Amino acid sequence: MKLAVQESAVSLRETTVDGAFDQLFAQTSRLGFDALIYDYTPVPRSLEGELITPSLLRMCNVPGDMQRLWLENGYYQVDPVQHYALESCAPFVWSYQRPDNTSLQNRLSDLNKPVTHYMCDNNMPSGATVPLHLPNGGFVTVTGIHTGAGHELDIHDVLAELSLLALTFQECVFPLFDSSILTCRHVRLSKRERECLTWAAEGLTAKEIARKLNRSIATVTLHLNTAARKLGASNRVQAVVRAMHYRLLDS
Repeated sequence: MKLAVQESAVSLRETTVDGAFDQLFAQTSRLGFDALIYDYTPVPRSLEGELITPSLLRMCNVPGDMQRLWLENGYYQVDPVQHYALESCAPFVWSYQRPDNTSLQNRLSDLNKPVTHYMCDNNMPSGATVPLHLPNGGFVTVTGIHTGAGHELDIHDVLAELSLLALTFQECVFPLFDSSILTCRHVRLSKRERECLTWAAEGLTAKEIARKLNRSIATVTLHLNTAARKLGASNRVQAVVRAMHYRLLDS
């Protein structure tokens, strides 16, 4: 599989994420898909279990308001396809018009109605999604969408090819991601707050951290307390655990 991905990657030699995404859309179009969505999040779920809004979301040939709704209006958090993708390691077909014949069987509720209505009202009733669970906990989905009804069987025929394209694309674009994409945005800590928490994770006291950073104990304590407040932690141990969940101490 790795060799196949490397060979397929030759056709996706791009120096920008947008350029590679345009090529991916061209390739998925040849498979019969009318629209394409890609998203990446370094941490897929919050500690409360909610889906975290992606740090990178690309959409092609979708309604103009779709990206805003998914990023800013909470549609991503109630998207049943995304919820199913997080629980799956295999590509799958979905349909809002015929959910009982696809992965959405018994998964649609009133909570999902904004997404269900939007997809059907905008003629995007079915498609396929490839979930990619990455090293270090990152998560990706590549979704091809069909306009019109009755394409579920056609989608099954190209599921393997879509999966290979998704793997190839991710292999090509991941080196292009900068720190703004690779950093979880669910909780935002300053550089100094992250630094102090990193030393706290090593077992250092505020006094020892102050000596390391050549700062006063009061300043270090302020940074640690501020970080704990942002993370919703009641003490430093909990703050470190929560920061590690959100991969804020990785660097």
